[in-house]
Amino acid sequence: MQKMTLSLTMMIAAFLFIGCGGKDKKDGDKKEDETKVEGTTGSGPATRLEGAWEIKRAIGSSGSIDSLNIGTVYEFKGSKLTFGQGGFQNPGSTVVTDTSFSFQADGNELKFDYKYTFNGDTLVVEMVGSGGQTFYMVKK
Repeated sequence: MQKMTLSLTMMIAAFLFIGCGGKDKKDGDKKEDETKVEGTTGSGPATRLEGAWEIKRAIGSSGSIDSLNIGTVYEFKGSKLTFGQGGFQNPGSTVVTDTSFSFQADGNELKFDYKYTFNGDTLVVEMVGSGGQTFYMVKK
C-alpha cells in the first residue's frame, strides 16, 4: 500500500510539472477567454484542459526519462480531476487558471500545484517544487 501511495504521489507530481507558459497578453485582454471553453460541466465551468489527457513523455527532475508515468491519464471535468492508469484511479478536485491548476485528492488535505502551457496540441505540465519533473500529454 505504501508503494502504491508513493507511486501515486510521484505520478501527481510528474503531471503537475509539465510546464508553464503562455502567450503574453495586453493588460486590457481578458485572461478568462484563453482558459474557458464554451459550455460547462455538472461540476463547474469548462476550461481548455477539459477532457482526458494521456502522458506520452515524462522527464524526471534530473532530466532523465521517467517511464513510470507514461500512460497515466488525467481527466478534467469542471472542478474535478481524476488521474490514473491500469485500472487505478485517484479522484479529487482542481482549480484551473490560465497557467496553473491544483489537485487535492478526495479525503486528503495535501494539495499539489502545477504549472502548464501548450506546445501546439501537447499539454506540457510541471509540478511546482518538483525540481523540474515535466510531463508531455496529448488529448485522448
